[in-house]
Amino acid sequence: MSERRIKILPESLSNQIAAGEVIDRPSSVVKELVENAIDAGATEITVIVQDGGKTLIQVVDNGSGMSEADALLAFERHSTSKIAVQQDLERIRTMGFRGEALASIASVSRVELKTRTEDEEEGTFLLLEGGVIRQLSKTAFQRGTSIAVKSLFFNTPARRKFLKSHQAEYRHILQVMYRYFLPFPEIHFRFYRGEEEIFNLPPDTLENRIARVFGEKYGQNILPLQFETGAGAVRGFVGNMDLFRTSRGEQFLFLNRRYIQSKSLNWAVVSAYESMLPKGNYPFYVVLLQIDPEKVDVNVHPSKIEVRFEDERAVYGLIYRAVKEALLQGGVAPVLRAPDPEEDFVTVPLAPQRDTGPKPGQGQAATFAEREPDPQKELAFQFEFRDARRTQQQEEGSSVPEQAAKPRQVLPEREPAEQVSVWQLHNKYLFSQIKSGLIIIDQHLAHERILYEKALKLFRDARPVAQQQLFPKTVELSPEDFETLLEMQFYLSRLGFVVREFGKNTVIIEAVPAELRNRDEEKVLREMIDDYRQNKEPDIRDSIAKTFACKSAIKAGDPLT
Repeated sequence: MSERRIKILPESLSNQIAAGEVIDRPSSVVKELVENAIDAGATEITVIVQDGGKTLIQVVDNGSGMSEADALLAFERHSTSKIAVQQDLERIRTMGFRGEALASIASVSRVELKTRTEDEEEGTFLLLEGGVIRQLSKTAFQRGTSIAVKSLFFNTPARRKFLKSHQAEYRHILQVMYRYFLPFPEIHFRFYRGEEEIFNLPPDTLENRIARVFGEKYGQNILPLQFETGAGAVRGFVGNMDLFRTSRGEQFLFLNRRYIQSKSLNWAVVSAYESMLPKGNYPFYVVLLQIDPEKVDVNVHPSKIEVRFEDERAVYGLIYRAVKEALLQGGVAPVLRAPDPEEDFVTVPLAPQRDTGPKPGQGQAATFAEREPDPQKELAFQFEFRDARRTQQQEEGSSVPEQAAKPRQVLPEREPAEQVSVWQLHNKYLFSQIKSGLIIIDQHLAHERILYEKALKLFRDARPVAQQQLFPKTVELSPEDFETLLEMQFYLSRLGFVVREFGKNTVIIEAVPAELRNRDEEKVLREMIDDYRQNKEPDIRDSIAKTFACKSAIKAGDPLT
């Protein structure tokens, strides 16, 4: 008889394997514990992390708590109080329901549990190591639950070594916390990094919660969402053009207050902005979607982050219309209007003429040819923006001479070769003659390459040329952006940035590289933070050099002397 090759895995090993589906990094532990606290009816939740969650993750709540019997049962696989029969899966209203979180966490860490219900005089203390109960006793404790997860992955070193730095894991935890700060503004959240208090968020409105989490700039540039159809209801806030970012990190979509990801529904939000959204930019939004749970399948993904809709097309339309309506009412979205029948459109020259006097037979058309190009007047339909600044610019625009009845093209005169070296076309391309013909240069890419080489040289030589700010600029950042900036600070100083901490999540820009003297230093800094966070390259210096060069270089559309 041959030896059997198929074996039943020991429970401890099967739990560790199962943990890989639920717990892949410290932020996963935070997610599961906070969701349990919310489902327990907590109105106050405190989260404490150390060393990016590798050393300690502790979540304390004032929820319903557990009896001793329930506390013991909670760490068994597939134990849950949230569903009982198959029909419950069709109307999930809780954050968690699978009953694997605590068993998975306990199997790869050391766990200390304290809990007490309202009608008990003493609480329960439970100590587990690698999923094995080491101590069970009574303890003094208030109503609620405290779970401290220590030494995550202590018994699975292969998984522990693949964790990122403390700072990187801490940023992942922050991203997870945002997913509960926003949809539950009625809960008092406290969040600590070691002994440092990062957030203290008392119950508030969603609008004020956004401002407290991301900064006052966000509170001043968001538009309310409130829309309802037969498919469901949408509420929340979307950002105006001042909150566009080059990263996707500030886009939050919630289904029945559960954070989800959906390319289709994300596109519904982005599409509502239409041409207002520059390429490579993303809007800020907090969209809370309310739909009948029986029309949604949330049991699709192990982390419950993906869902299926009974009618996704209807949900797409609901979100698109909600965002579009918010942008229209907020005066951000463009409105099409027919052109003035009396307006004529002409093609303006590629470069201004040196001789400003009218040429024989050209009349007033030559005078108009000297004016700056107005791209809006080359369109058959124009966008009329409700934004006051754009309206003012249109009202101050030049009118078209009556004699220019038909479109015509006015070309610049050809000048002697020794007098002309470079032309700029559409404020984007540079044309210059060379002995063998013509060279065409993309002004942004050319300048970007020059700045990139200069940045690499600065990293080697450490002799930056900084432009001292006459009026240092104070910038309030989100905790995630602030943490990223601290990581980048050494490299930024090599480029010429002098950025000083100024209170909680706030910095002062005292000096910038000489190349930025005519640019919005705050915008460039935020874009560099976004790019750094998304960086996949192993060489940090090369990545920052590329980002600095791209954000600092002259752009397409910049007129040059």
